[in-house]
Amino acid sequence: MERSEPEEAGFAELWSGPIRTLEPVLPTRTAAEILVDQVIAEELATLREAFGMGAEFAVTRMESPRDRVVHRLECTTLEKVLDRRAQWSEAHRKRLVADRDYRLSLPALVTRDAARGLTGVRSCKTCWPNLHGRDPRPLRRLRARGLRPHHVGHMLSAEDGSSLGTIVSATRRADADLFGVTEDSVEVVTTSRTLRYSPAEHVFIWDLPTDDVAIERKMQLFERLGSGLSQAR
Repeated sequence: MERSEPEEAGFAELWSGPIRTLEPVLPTRTAAEILVDQVIAEELATLREAFGMGAEFAVTRMESPRDRVVHRLECTTLEKVLDRRAQWSEAHRKRLVADRDYRLSLPALVTRDAARGLTGVRSCKTCWPNLHGRDPRPLRRLRARGLRPHHVGHMLSAEDGSSLGTIVSATRRADADLFGVTEDSVEVVTTSRTLRYSPAEHVFIWDLPTDDVAIERKMQLFERLGSGLSQAR
């Protein structure tokens, strides 16, 4: 059934006015929120500039020579420090509002040469920056029976730190000897050899992130501090 011309004209008159859509009502930002955002933007700009100039390491508490610690940029202990929005807690925000010159300690991102030139700086025991090639390896000692799937990918080493290869698998075994007596053991396969330990025997691993984890963390760094990003995660 076709609509008559008068009906069409009436329909057009009914909807001839402007079509209005409901816009979301955004909460009004307080002066304190605007101030904190400005400070965080300044911090991120400083970090990004250093990152863009080839920084490979971060020095925490640079303002205090006795407390300086150098880290690799992908160090897990730096994750919270580089999340500047999380660093500015409610208590810190209130202090900033009371004193606009108040600032939190910001890690100094530095190149390898700059880091080597620092004095009175300690090396992080988590990420082993080893700037001068003389830092002791961060070895972790545990019983062979304590090896778990999450150790796969880590470096197995002798007690002196020499490499025994990257762990591929660690399997508990119960084998009978020549006299039929069952002996428990842990078979560890690495990229260079296969070793067998008694469950109570100590083994040593380099307590460092695996290559896959290190690569993932570096990608996160590029997302957080890489050029062309307007806001860090």
